[in-house]
Amino acid sequence: MKKVLSFIAGLLSGGLVGALVVILIAPQSGEETRRRIAARTREIVAAAKEAIAERRRELEAEYQMAIQIPLPPAEPEEKG
Repeated sequence: MKKVLSFIAGLLSGGLVGALVVILIAPQSGEETRRRIAARTREIVAAAKEAIAERRRELEAEYQMAIQIPLPPAEPEEKG
């Protein structure tokens, strides 16, 4: 889970930095810049959603494997 959150944070921060750089050095109009930023934002959100969905599939597979492992019999408690 920590890796996924780090990935998403890196993805979002990278996207924001990239968007800021584009705004600062953009030779196109403001409208074109906004359109490009919006498109890039949609790409970043889609990538983040895919990363989350992939991690969920991994966790669900791990869970399914874990519930198939039989637990050892409980040991009786010693009375002291």
